[in-house]
Amino acid sequence: MDGQNYLVFHTAADDSYMNSTANFKGADVTSNTEITMYFGSASAQAAFGYDSVVLTITAGTEVAVMEALAAACAGAKNPVTVIADDINSTYVHDSITACSTISVATEKARRKVVTTTPSGDGSSGSPTVTITASDSGTTYFVDINANTAYMKLPAAAAGLFYTFILAAGSEGEATKDFAIGTNDAAEDIIGVGLDGAAVHKTGVSASTLTFDTSDAGGDGSGVDAGDRISVVSDGSDWYIEDCMTAATAVLESS
Repeated sequence: MDGQNYLVFHTAADDSYMNSTANFKGADVTSNTEITMYFGSASAQAAFGYDSVVLTITAGTEVAVMEALAAACAGAKNPVTVIADDINSTYVHDSITACSTISVATEKARRKVVTTTPSGDGSSGSPTVTITASDSGTTYFVDINANTAYMKLPAAAAGLFYTFILAAGSEGEATKDFAIGTNDAAEDIIGVGLDGAAVHKTGVSASTLTFDTSDAGGDGSGVDAGDRISVVSDGSDWYIEDCMTAATAVLESS
């Protein structure tokens, strides 16, 4: 074929899958009776997705099976290696008992999004949402129609990044605010943002950035849905990647 080794799977439900060892990304013991193998997607339409195959194994044999899978991927002499074949009951290791599930990516990976409507008032600086490091990369759609939202960032760590966008329900809000704050007063939110026609600089000693809706437009006309801010950490502080509001005079830092 093209000099690569290929791995083949057949389930008892007449579902089959093949991919090259070059696309093999790794395997994970997902339970004491299952190992999941991951592959770069076989579909060009899902270039950023991944495929997975779940193998059912005898409980307690995950070490031996994992090593057998590694050997099959790395040193197979036959260019085509059947890992699991339920139809003919053929398996690369005696402790594999079934090819349980084959999942093929059908679309590109999506960005993680969370919609949040504060149930309490964050105007006192009490976080309405406390963000964790594991939430990195999330886009938050924030609805401040009923309450002020205060999003507390996790401790600064290099590479953490988040985006915040005012949701549709926030359109025209002129009494409830939106704020993001650092985990520690010693950590700052550094950079510039555009509010209306003005550039706002936070300086190097601001640990909170607020969209003050009562000042929006200078006449209390409120903020606009889609106003946004994105921040990324260098490990010590947070830096503004993107910040824009339609109304003027809405950005405040402290």
